Amino acid sequence: MRNAKIVCTLGPASESRRTVRQLAEAGMSVARLNASHGSREDRAELVDRIRDVDETTPGPLPVMLDLQGPEIRTAQIDEPVHLEPDSTVRFVVGDDATSEEVGLSYAITNVEPGDTVLLDDGRIETTVESVEADGEDGAVVARVESGGDLGSRKGVNVPGVELDLDVVTEADRRELELAAEKGVDFVAASFVRSADDVLEVSEVLEAAGADVPVVAKIERRGAVENLDEIIDAAYGVMIARGDLGVECPLEDVPMIQKRIIRKCQATGTPVITATEMLDSMVTARRPTRAEASDVANAVLDGTDAVMLSGETAVGDDPVRVVETMDRIVREVEDSGEYDEIREQRVPPADDARTDALARSARYLARDIGASAVVAASESGYTALKVAKFRPQVPVVATTPNDRVRRQLALSWGVDAEYTPMSSGVENVIENAVQAALDAGAAESGDTVVVLSGMMSGLEGASTTNTLKVHVAAETIATGRSVVSGRVAAPVARTTDGDLSDVPPGSILAVEPEFEGEFSGDPGALVGIVDARPGMTGYPAMVARELDVPMISGAPLDPAIRDGDTVTLDAERGVVYEGDVTHPDRA
Repeated sequence: MRNAKIVCTLGPASESRRTVRQLAEAGMSVARLNASHGSREDRAELVDRIRDVDETTPGPLPVMLDLQGPEIRTAQIDEPVHLEPDSTVRFVVGDDATSEEVGLSYAITNVEPGDTVLLDDGRIETTVESVEADGEDGAVVARVESGGDLGSRKGVNVPGVELDLDVVTEADRRELELAAEKGVDFVAASFVRSADDVLEVSEVLEAAGADVPVVAKIERRGAVENLDEIIDAAYGVMIARGDLGVECPLEDVPMIQKRIIRKCQATGTPVITATEMLDSMVTARRPTRAEASDVANAVLDGTDAVMLSGETAVGDDPVRVVETMDRIVREVEDSGEYDEIREQRVPPADDARTDALARSARYLARDIGASAVVAASESGYTALKVAKFRPQVPVVATTPNDRVRRQLALSWGVDAEYTPMSSGVENVIENAVQAALDAGAAESGDTVVVLSGMMSGLEGASTTNTLKVHVAAETIATGRSVVSGRVAAPVARTTDGDLSDVPPGSILAVEPEFEGEFSGDPGALVGIVDARPGMTGYPAMVARELDVPMISGAPLDPAIRDGDTVTLDAERGVVYEGDVTHPDRA
């Protein structure tokens, strides 16, 4: 299983049902819809298409709606216009663009002479010379420092200038209504500056009757300065390196990225590393070596997800791009360096009880050689806490809530599985372990660590958290350990103690009516299960003499017949059906 998830932006090259399915099969974890492009109606149809595919894929396929936000873009034009270096250009609010005057979606009259106005991710740079008037009708006159061809609807950045734009525009409100109507799984909020901006997006969603997690996009200098409060307010964070690299000096972006990932992991907040990760594959069949290293470094840093934008939205071969990213991520995660770094960067637990238990589960799974950590959770909270500590084994999250199942698909290392609501703590745990078996994260007989946070309304639950070491096998008897050890062998049942017909290498099952002593050679036995309780009876004496595993007070089910193989785990005092010792496994 891949730990780091892949977010794919859907667009003209990938919006068909067939391609969405192929992307999911190639490794797409989350489908992103960019509200900056296309129509609201197109996005509504695409959400339905994704939901159709989700019904037929083994894993969940959530939808993220990415708001345009208060983004300033140039006018929509049919042909690019050329801005000549050392020429003068006027910026106005308008729907057209020429080499002398460029229309923008918002006024930028808050600027002052000397400020920089960047177009198209900084490819074209201008310096403000004068502001002709304030407000919507104002114009900004600037000198072109580095020119070039300016295409349709390109981004505009004014580093260091606060333009007083509303974080939720009227267009965004319509998109949030769509998010509520279609029940999308995440909303990505663009150009947030503080926790208040995140909360404002949440308030609009709540007013529309929706409870949708908000992913805050970090793409402004102010957001970097207010990072801690934004992480605290948001469900997740996206490192939008495109605008961030324009708003901040380019040389600062790598360390800002690492800092954001580290802070998010410390709080258990899902974090997405985005923008230009495999950008050359928009047209090329292979990425550059630098792009492969970029993806690898984000994975080594511990990001929850890596994101593809134009590569899958408008690229020549979106499926090939996802397959390539999937290979890069898996190769990194199979390396010794990845394991070493992950072991060194386990964050401390905070004051919450679940946090401490999740951290304990991580180390317990490592120390006992467990195959998986299984997190049973109604809200997803417990699974998020387990993912925070980056265990060395798969995290299988089970939930009766399909919406939560889709949301967990964004989190590092989490294989989210649906399980029906159960009554009783033991039923919840059994269902969770069975889900791990069905998902292939564990095999029958494997040890798993189970952390359950689904206890609030269950019979027999005295606490909201349960941590348990569990063997993924059918238990057929439990008793008290007499002699420790673990062995798998055929059963030989006895009521009279006659061992003459007992095949060598058998586990002797002593029935409740047995009295007296054994006759024959007890050396043929490799284990003893006594239905009668007690630590000092004759079978216990023989077990100690032979030094073979034994438990007492454990009557076997009548369905277990002579010759049936069972596993006797005398350390736990449990008898399992079948051979679950896995001698070929560590």
